[in-house]
Amino acid sequence: MKPTKSGYCLNGRSECLQKYKDSTIGAYIRRHLTNCSLVNNGFSEKDTHRLTKKILNSWYYNKKEIEIFYNSAFPTAYKEDERILRQIVKKSVKPSDPNTSLKLTIYYKMKKTKHLLKNSLSKEKEPTEVASHL
Repeated sequence: MKPTKSGYCLNGRSECLQKYKDSTIGAYIRRHLTNCSLVNNGFSEKDTHRLTKKILNSWYYNKKEIEIFYNSAFPTAYKEDERILRQIVKKSVKPSDPNTSLKLTIYYKMKKTKHLLKNSLSKEKEPTEVASHL
């Protein structure tokens, strides 16, 4: 077994949020599935089995995706808006078929792109000649 370098890898005895521990266990499981053996590294067996089952289910069972499209203006705090929107969809929208999952795709309208297109289209038009009646 390869020894773990202190400070370079999160271990099961670390004082951190559970989501960070889950992420590390998930990385070990994905590494195990792709190219090497799994090293427990002090994580609880319960957490390891729970995440192994979750990742194996997503790895081998292809779920159908329902795409939800959302079109928005580009705000200055777009990351915060995206996070809140994803939380709302995750909490309040459930597919009726358990074999399907939701995928939220967010599109933004940026004023700059709109103006660039508008300006380039107006430059391509031929100027009209105005006949003088004088």
